[in-house]
Amino acid sequence: MSAVIAGLSYATLLVQLLLLIGLAVFIGRKAGFDLSNRYLEQAEELLYQWYRETAFLVATVATSGSLYMSQILGWEPCLMCWYQRILIYPMVVLLGVAIVLRKDDVSDYVMPLAMIGIPIAAYHYMIQRLDQFQDAGCSVLSVSCETTYTFYFGYISIPMMALTAMIAILVLVWRFSSTES
Repeated sequence: MSAVIAGLSYATLLVQLLLLIGLAVFIGRKAGFDLSNRYLEQAEELLYQWYRETAFLVATVATSGSLYMSQILGWEPCLMCWYQRILIYPMVVLLGVAIVLRKDDVSDYVMPLAMIGIPIAAYHYMIQRLDQFQDAGCSVLSVSCETTYTFYFGYISIPMMALTAMIAILVLVWRFSSTES
C-alpha cells in the first residue's frame, strides 16, 4: 500500500493516543488527582498558544489526504465521504483566516462543522464495520459506503481517519479557544 496512506494511518494512531492521554488527564483532574507535571504544563501552554495552527494542520492533512486518495490513487469517494469532505474542507479556510487575522472566535465557526461531521464519520465507520449497518449505505449507482480501501492496525479506515481528525479539531478549538481572554 502507499507510504502516504501508511503515514496517515500512523498519524491517526498518534492523534488518537494523544486524545486518550488528554482524556485521562481531564478525568484525573476532575476526580481531584494532582496531575502537576512540568511537561504536561508545557504541552498545554504550547497548545494554548498554537491551537489554531494545530487544528489547521490537522484539517489540512485530512483535506490533503482525502484529495490524495481520490485524485492520485483514484479511490472514488462514496456519499458519506462526500459529506465528511463538505464539512472538513471549509475548516482549512476558516482556521487559516483565523490564524492570519488572529481571530479568537474561530470556534464559533469550526465547532458546528466538527459536531455535524463526527456523527457522520462514526456512522460511516459503523456501515463499514458492523453487519447490521451495512444495508444503510449508499446508492447502488455510486461506490458503496461499505467499500474499505484501506485498513490499518485492525481498525483504521478512511472514516476512522476523518472521525479522529474532526474530534481532534473539535477538542482543540473547544478546549483552548474557550480559555482565551
